[in-house]
Amino acid sequence: MKNSLLILTLLICATSFVLGQDAPKLNNDARFKFSPMLFIDYSFYHWYQNPKKRIDGLPQNMGQTFNVLPGLGVGAILGKKTTLLFSLEASVKYFPFSLDVAGYEGMGAVSFPVLANFRIPLNGFFFMQVGGGVQWNKINIHNRTATQKSIQNPFFMTYVGELAIGIEEGVYILYFARFGYNTDQATTFDIGFRVGLHSPLWD
Repeated sequence: MKNSLLILTLLICATSFVLGQDAPKLNNDARFKFSPMLFIDYSFYHWYQNPKKRIDGLPQNMGQTFNVLPGLGVGAILGKKTTLLFSLEASVKYFPFSLDVAGYEGMGAVSFPVLANFRIPLNGFFFMQVGGGVQWNKINIHNRTATQKSIQNPFFMTYVGELAIGIEEGVYILYFARFGYNTDQATTFDIGFRVGLHSPLWD
């Protein structure tokens, strides 16, 4: 009886060892990785149109080229370089000298875009990125005219879509164009470039 139990135990141990050797191992290259992101967002040009109407019945709008201050942003990205990547990003952008040259009513604009993006790898270090989300905006935030000071100036929201192309090697640099629209002719347009950093998503 004891010999039978000993033989059975040895068989079970041997079987477990063999199965353990033959079991497939998880390929690290197949795993998606998660990483926080930090980036700056520099604007070449922006133009925002408020849904609020002016005295002459036209929407308020303003713009600025080559902003002196970069926007700051954070986010998270999931994926690997050789596959489709997904990211969530949020940033704040301030334009101190934004104005409407044709009809001055104030200066300055600020925006808070929140985007979900899909990054599509191309050849080598190049990639294309498409996405969209929402953007909260406010114009005429300081140095408003006496008439404008008596009028409420709330934030307005636009639904935005973004198209970008860039390169990545340690850090990433992309050039983007973002367009937004909402009811009552609320419109936003931004073009610029983004420089960001996240931990490696591939071995």
